[in-house]
Amino acid sequence: MLRHRLLIAGLAVFLLFDVALVSFALTASKPSANAGTAVKPAETTTAEPSTTEQPVVEPVETPAITSPPPTRILTALDASTLWRATTGDCPAATATPELSTDAGETWRAFDASKGTDASSILSIYVSSKSEASLVTLTAGDCTPQRVTTFVAGAQWQEYPDRVGSNWYVDPTDRARVHSPSGSFSAPCSAVIALAPRTDSTAALLCSDGTLFRTGDGAATYGPAVALPGAANLTVSDNGYIIVATDQADCAGAQLLATSEEPDGALTPTGCREEAVTPGTLALAGADGIVWLWAGDVVSSSIDGGTTWQ
Repeated sequence: MLRHRLLIAGLAVFLLFDVALVSFALTASKPSANAGTAVKPAETTTAEPSTTEQPVVEPVETPAITSPPPTRILTALDASTLWRATTGDCPAATATPELSTDAGETWRAFDASKGTDASSILSIYVSSKSEASLVTLTAGDCTPQRVTTFVAGAQWQEYPDRVGSNWYVDPTDRARVHSPSGSFSAPCSAVIALAPRTDSTAALLCSDGTLFRTGDGAATYGPAVALPGAANLTVSDNGYIIVATDQADCAGAQLLATSEEPDGALTPTGCREEAVTPGTLALAGADGIVWLWAGDVVSSSIDGGTTWQ
């Protein structure tokens, strides 16, 4: 009987202990008053497309190479006689050409403005060792005129009535070319250099490097030949010689030759590998020799520019 009671009492104790454990577990699972606020799960949202317009990137265009009108003039009569000059704006510039009789080794300067009212020199024409003519602008009204020496530069005389028989481009209107046949529209808006061979044949360069040739005194022209970077030109024994800068195979002054035919091709003939400035390049040709005035030096070549002296 006693054993039966002990069993009942033990069972009662066990049940009370079990109830206490369950109660403790339920109490521990509840948050306390001091617990932090639970963080809600982040809401999933769909991104709206941006309404801000993106800037449009325009393609960058490489600027075209343009050459300024040369400020130097160089002309050759033969293997030893050369004339040269610098030019500038009228009426500030004076006409002070220089003569060399030893192939450019030494030069003698003359004042062609004295008694002639000559200002900017546009071109030089050499007829003999003693005779040379300049097309200039007059200091008075900056109109073209011609002055000539018959004594190798020692004295100059103005001949305004003879200027019409010469080729020239008036810097106030580079869209026109004057030849012995008259004044005509140029094939471009800005002619920077002119090289006449006869009264009817000549070549000219435009500021964008385009070369044109005429056989009828500038009334009409042959097809354009593009040469970006072309800076100046001169006549040769059988055509023309062009000097150009910014050429792929020449870090300096590139020389190219062409015939007098209106559609003749350009052929590279040589390069002077020195730093050059397009507006200060001048060249001349005679007796198979090419002279190039660049920087402070007038150099010559007998092989089209392959070698220089």
